[in-house]
Amino acid sequence: MINPSKTEGVWIGSSRGNKTKPFGIKWPNEPIKALGVYYSYDPKLLVEKNFIEKLDTIKKLINIWSSRGLSLYGKVTIIKSLIIPKFVYVASLLPTPKEVIKKLNQLLFKFLWKGIDKVTCLSAINEYENGGLKMICFETMVKSLQLTWLKRIFGENDGAWKSYILKQFGGFFLFHCNYDVKDIPIRSQFYTELLQWWSEFPTEFDGAKDWQNIIWNNKDIHINNKSIFYQNFFESSIIYVNDLLFELNNIDSHNAILNIINKTNFLVWAGLRRAIPAHLKTNINPILEISHSLKINNKVFDVLEKTSKHYYTLLISTKSKFPNNAQVLKRDFNLNEGQLKKYISYLTQ
Repeated sequence: MINPSKTEGVWIGSSRGNKTKPFGIKWPNEPIKALGVYYSYDPKLLVEKNFIEKLDTIKKLINIWSSRGLSLYGKVTIIKSLIIPKFVYVASLLPTPKEVIKKLNQLLFKFLWKGIDKVTCLSAINEYENGGLKMICFETMVKSLQLTWLKRIFGENDGAWKSYILKQFGGFFLFHCNYDVKDIPIRSQFYTELLQWWSEFPTEFDGAKDWQNIIWNNKDIHINNKSIFYQNFFESSIIYVNDLLFELNNIDSHNAILNIINKTNFLVWAGLRRAIPAHLKTNINPILEISHSLKINNKVFDVLEKTSKHYYTLLISTKSKFPNNAQVLKRDFNLNEGQLKKYISYLTQ
């Protein structure tokens, strides 16, 4: 049973614009709020209610704490414990506009330094032993929060929302492909960003890069200026470039493949082989192992087990930089990186 006096509804999907008001509940024209998040068909209202209003609240909070004589470490603590949490939940559910990320970073670093930056942002977000303050990088935090949706996507629970983004590209197989998000025409900005950031993640961290040899959804393999996915070929285990039998000519390879795929059009087969760039034809066919794991720094990185903190730590490790004065110390005193870290750790104790 629902409580009509406390329940609001909105028509979604193909029923958008429906003017009927059933069930005796409220059907407002304004954004509706569910579990702390506002939903609206108006993108400007969506940003205003979920992000801009929070920025206004944060400005007031920063003004209060700016009058205190806080150390740099104290300010970072305030940012992590009182300010950033206001965005964590909504940023894990909705795409966070770039202008919001930029504005929040400006507010945070102005609060941290009482004006212009004393060191670069990429140095401030670094670890203590690397000369940083372990300051939060909001942009990286947003990426980390959204990447944890992979755990839900690869999870065993079924859901219509999964097939919405995956069905026409081979299901979960898409996440193992060398795709370009521009070739994946989905309407959801949230899932577009998720696909973009996941495509960058293995490129940055997975040394094996076996996925570059996968035919389907491959950004380097185009027909009519689009990446391709042939369901019947995929279901017949034609997955890697070498499965196209380049040791044979078009006719002989097509005859051989007829034993695997019935009623295969020769022109489709020849066109697919012709679309493969030369540098992929020479690669050795890896062993197919569709899993939820990557190999990072000789360790298994299983997306079903990882939290946003794991993603954040990895992403920050490639983004953060030593401060400029640390590089001067390293040069003037002929220190190696280990000695430099030990010296910096001593100074920050």
